[in-house]
Amino acid sequence: MKRMNEEKLSRMAGFINRYIEEHNGESPSFGEITAYMEMSNSVGYRYLTCLRDRGVIEYNGKSTLTVKGKQAMKAMFRRVQLLGAIPCGRPEDDREEPEGYLALPAEWIAGDCFLLRAKHRSMVDAGIEPGDLLLIQRRSDAADGAIVAALTENGPTLKRFRMGSGRPYLQAENHAYPAAEQTLYPNHLQIQGVCLKVIKDVLPRNNRPGEER
Repeated sequence: MKRMNEEKLSRMAGFINRYIEEHNGESPSFGEITAYMEMSNSVGYRYLTCLRDRGVIEYNGKSTLTVKGKQAMKAMFRRVQLLGAIPCGRPEDDREEPEGYLALPAEWIAGDCFLLRAKHRSMVDAGIEPGDLLLIQRRSDAADGAIVAALTENGPTLKRFRMGSGRPYLQAENHAYPAAEQTLYPNHLQIQGVCLKVIKDVLPRNNRPGEER
């Protein structure tokens, strides 16, 4: 069975939820869903049945999906803003460039959250690869060992936060890096958020964005 693209599943679920809210409980037709997703009928059917099998929607396999009352989804979703990319490498002077919103399960969300897209490879041993989406809880502090989105004097970066002899530092997690590049002791360190989840899209490596180091 082919793997589903989690980002597309989330977009489809978010569209269905918004449509029902905006049309007084009426669900979108199969054609409206595939048109919004720019999918063929066969691909759209696979994604809808995947959402059905996960219990997100009720779908009868025909022209329309069915709902209980006015809710299309058994699990509630919340829209989370995708603010752009963050380097998982040396800090860079990247600015946040909002890319829109994604619908995520409400149970994933804790407090004020946003999404970032991972760049580079310094955190691959922690399971974070280029192109992954990172769910970040906005906060200014972190426990020792948390993976954080941090701002340094050289720009933003994603690293593991560590406390050493009272002085905080950032740690990369890529065994291929030389020892000198494993730790970063910035003069200025501002925590902007803590990573709660990593959302992966399974693609051949040569198709993943941000592969450069």
